Amino acid sequence: MLSVEVQDSCVKAIDAVVASSGLYSSRSEFLKDSIRKNLAETTQMSESLKSIRKGAEKLAAEARKRGYKGGLPTREERDRFARQYAKENGIDF
Repeated sequence: MLSVEVQDSCVKAIDAVVASSGLYSSRSEFLKDSIRKNLAETTQMSESLKSIRKGAEKLAAEARKRGYKGGLPTREERDRFARQYAKENGIDF
C-alpha cells in the first residue's frame, strides 16, 4: 500500500483519461500502470547511461594512451586527428 498526494489538476486529468479511454477501471489502476511504465523506462535509461559511461571511459583511456592530456585540442592537433582518422578509415583527405 502506498499513499500519494496528487494535485487537483492532475486528478481531473487522470479522471478524464480513465473515463474517456476505457483502458483503466479506476484512478488506482491508471496510477499503478503509470508507475510500472515509468519504472521500466527509468531502469532502461539507467542501463543506457551505464553503457554510455563505460564507452566514454574507454574513449578517455584511448585518448590518454594517444597522448591527450586534457583541455581542448589546438587547431593543429584537430587537423592531425582528422588526418589520422581519415587514414585509418580509408578516407581521401
